[in-house]
Amino acid sequence: MKQVDIETIAEVVKGSIIGKELLQQHIEYNNVSIDSRTIQKNDIFIPIKGDNFDGHDFILGAYEKGAIICFTEDKAKIPSDRLGLLVDDTGQVLKDFAKYYLSMFEIPVIAVTGSVGKTSCKEMIGSVLSAKYLVHKTSGNFNNEIGLPLTIFKLEEKHQVVILEMGMNHYGELHRLSEIANPDIAVITNIGEAHIEYFGTKDNILKAKSEILDFLKEDGLVILNGDDPYLRKLKDRISFKTLTFGFDDSNDFYIDEYKILGWDGLEGTVKGDNREFDIRINTLGKHMLYNILPGIIIGNHLNMTVSEIEQGACNYKPYKMRMDKIILDNDIVVINDAYNASVDSMKSALETLANLDTNGRKVAILGDMFEMGERSRDAHSRIGEEVANKNIDLLICVGKDAKYIFDSAATHGMDKDKILYYSAKENLIGDINNLVNSKDTIIIKASRGMHLEKIVEKLKSL
Repeated sequence: MKQVDIETIAEVVKGSIIGKELLQQHIEYNNVSIDSRTIQKNDIFIPIKGDNFDGHDFILGAYEKGAIICFTEDKAKIPSDRLGLLVDDTGQVLKDFAKYYLSMFEIPVIAVTGSVGKTSCKEMIGSVLSAKYLVHKTSGNFNNEIGLPLTIFKLEEKHQVVILEMGMNHYGELHRLSEIANPDIAVITNIGEAHIEYFGTKDNILKAKSEILDFLKEDGLVILNGDDPYLRKLKDRISFKTLTFGFDDSNDFYIDEYKILGWDGLEGTVKGDNREFDIRINTLGKHMLYNILPGIIIGNHLNMTVSEIEQGACNYKPYKMRMDKIILDNDIVVINDAYNASVDSMKSALETLANLDTNGRKVAILGDMFEMGERSRDAHSRIGEEVANKNIDLLICVGKDAKYIFDSAATHGMDKDKILYYSAKENLIGDINNLVNSKDTIIIKASRGMHLEKIVEKLKSL
């Protein structure tokens, strides 16, 4: 971690040093943490207040584990023989410190958001750029106002590019994340129905997603899915340099042709900027081609050669719980796509399953899609209709709102002997041994809060 002297940190976060006499000795820290359980020697501890906890209660434990300095809103929490930093709001300080820390690096900052596919897109951008650059990127779901700063603090002097995934479900969140990142490049993958419970309309979702541009550098680059009609609207409203991507050849970068290779992934030709890229990616689903395009655009923007970009795309490996293929005993194949779900991503997953060449049955285990609000019944019903129109051999619905998937599939003509409903995943887990046959291909998809990855774990143990 790059070093910033304590006096400068105090100035940046508008804090005052407690135990200033201790600064007579050399202070060097290794990491910034908000979790006292992970503290190691010479770490900085920033206690955060949550709905059901207060990190200040763990300051003494952080010191005992080796923290070199703890931030605090309460001076009394700092022992007399310890170095501390008194601030007004530790949550805001975490963001302010991260913003300053990132500004110390003169490297391209790439921000990625979207209703669907932002994590896969972030991973694919990272894969492409890694063919030339040493890349640092968001890990896991560290894409909010806590996770983004923690990702930034992991930056080291060796890194040449940073990719920051940004999530949101309310107005203002992307505005604040963009302020921390001050990105050079902003990518918006699409505008879908995810979080529509909080926004009401897709126009409002577009407005919220557009906040990622609030602190884009003046000479920054915007990369938009040009096949998305809402993002087409956005392109006409902004003054930044903008490049579009998609399947339509009116886009700046587009899929000229492609081929689905079944279990072997996808290959295709991308054209843009008077260049042609022949790519092959190891993942399932035509929709994944959307996610590789921003990586190609950014690689081209950062002066990578065609061969470097093609190699970077080829090196991509599916991220866990995102179209992740798992081969089990008895020739059973599980496609674990249980990380999250929306109407669009559900449809894409079902299309992928339907188009695969399999030796046995095609089984879809689908759970609730969250944050749909009053549109939940309609959204889940549309998925049931989609299943009924695909060559799916067995549909298993899990969760309260998944009952609408079950009902709709039956209404639209799917054989009732091929549809099962479970109100809770625990009940399904108890039955799963009797439902799965050898050579089945099973796709599992639901919103993250359903934790359907536990079904995957059960299948692995059978």
